Amino acid sequence: MNKIRFTIVGDSCGKTSLIQRWCTPSQPINPSKTIAIDMRSMTFKLGESVVCIQYWDCSGDMSFQSLLIPYLQNAELIMICFDLTRAKSWLTAQYWSDVALENTESTPICFIGTKLDQESKRFVKTPVVQRYTRSIHGRNTFYCDTSAYTGEKCKETLSMCIFESLRNSDKYTSLSFDAEKEKSCILM
Repeated sequence: MNKIRFTIVGDSCGKTSLIQRWCTPSQPINPSKTIAIDMRSMTFKLGESVVCIQYWDCSGDMSFQSLLIPYLQNAELIMICFDLTRAKSWLTAQYWSDVALENTESTPICFIGTKLDQESKRFVKTPVVQRYTRSIHGRNTFYCDTSAYTGEKCKETLSMCIFESLRNSDKYTSLSFDAEKEKSCILM
């Protein structure tokens, strides 16, 4: 079985709830605050392959920032989450983008907007995030928005993250992926 490590950073925006939705999609979300770093794993069938995904869920508390650098460096993909309803959360995501770019060489980065179910309160608009991700040259970046609460676009986001992490790995050159079925994520 192959393993993929995802490191998830951002402020308190629902990162743990998103992981709960991915790992146990049929159960209700039980929001909790992560202290330092938490790891969860799940297996995922992708075509004929079975992949074990490890989620390294990093606290949104900036006092733990110095502990997180090795987790960024050892990830196959970095997920930078932010709350679509809060401008400060988007600024924090940009900070984490800078940290990731400074401390990793080619790791793909997925920006994930959370709380899509609160569209009427949305502050961070899709074109703003798209412009920002396009401005990051020399790195595979993409953007998805989700709602852990409703489950909207959660499966598509996870599929896109798995695909992108495997696509950058020399081990998985024969992976097939139907991009037409995964239109809810925007690849930059």
